[in-house]
Amino acid sequence: MINKYKFRLATLILLIVPCLVFFSGCVPLTSSGSSDTGMANQSNSSEGSVIENEPYYPTEHNDILIPAELVWIRDQSVSINTPTFNGGVLNFSGRVEVNSLTEFFINSMNKNHWQITGSVKSNNVFLTFIKPNATCMIRILESSITGKTDVFISVAKNLQP
Repeated sequence: MINKYKFRLATLILLIVPCLVFFSGCVPLTSSGSSDTGMANQSNSSEGSVIENEPYYPTEHNDILIPAELVWIRDQSVSINTPTFNGGVLNFSGRVEVNSLTEFFINSMNKNHWQITGSVKSNNVFLTFIKPNATCMIRILESSITGKTDVFISVAKNLQP
């Protein structure tokens, strides 16, 4: 009878330990941890602390505002910088409603002197913007499986005068 209880205890431990290890990988890192999966939402406050829920600009594109709910997906992004060209494709993901995200991009791009040249709205949204010597295309996709919204921003800037 003791062997039966030892067997059940061993089985229970063998089932719980892998679950704990698996789910511990899903715990988000705090601001004291380090992560390569997203850009920090930083502000130039007097303390220099990280402020949550503030829109931010990607490091190399200071005229494209990103909502704080979107996290930069570094391994699915590419940036190209030469003396005459600055561009790339930036990928972001987060739980944001597509219509409000679309309005956010239209309004913020307009404030940063981008002119909207076209939009396509269906299950996905595709926005195109221009400014002198620059183009930007924003693709917004909503996943019904994960509930997340993916945003792909393609930007090209000619740095020659």
